[in-house]
Amino acid sequence: MSGKRIVFIHGSPRLQGNTRAAARAAMDAARACGAEVAEIEAVKLDFRAPGCIGCHKCQESREYACALGDELGRAVAGLPAHDVIVLCTPVFWMSYTAQLKMFIDRMYSLFKFTPDGIRTPLARKTLALLAVAGGPIEDNLDLVERQLRVPADMVECCFESCLIPFAPWEPGALAADAEAMARAAAFGRLLAGCPDEPGAA
Repeated sequence: MSGKRIVFIHGSPRLQGNTRAAARAAMDAARACGAEVAEIEAVKLDFRAPGCIGCHKCQESREYACALGDELGRAVAGLPAHDVIVLCTPVFWMSYTAQLKMFIDRMYSLFKFTPDGIRTPLARKTLALLAVAGGPIEDNLDLVERQLRVPADMVECCFESCLIPFAPWEPGALAADAEAMARAAAFGRLLAGCPDEPGAA
């Protein structure tokens, strides 16, 4: 059994949308592999300011935490307790959602930029992207993937992604797409460390 601690960060403003359907399949599969799965509703977090305000107080502190001390900052500060961090988002205008952007910007507080390089408690953990779009992968989903792959590589995080193109417009309708759900479930097993379906030879 896995034993990995995985946190899924939900960034879609549609709480029962297609991204949530894919995330649910991935989470269920990860749990079946023995992973400990947690969830953060990025769209519901209270905040004193949207995203990062550029005060740089997190760089002056020894703590890896946002100085604003709000619910959003506390959620971000808890990320190092997990082995795998999964950012879940639909594609909005060739990027992730504004709600997830606020969360990602606050992750700046988890990095210390020093003359000797970048220090972070996220080093060598896994950063993952689960993204769903109504359009193609090329010049669409792949743009979102690159935005996260580059910083992950910069701080020596393992990076994994599951990109699901051509999702239906109706909220949650992706749940009826057996191929998409199988792909999301396989992603969950991969993140949990058991890519083969339980019981498979």
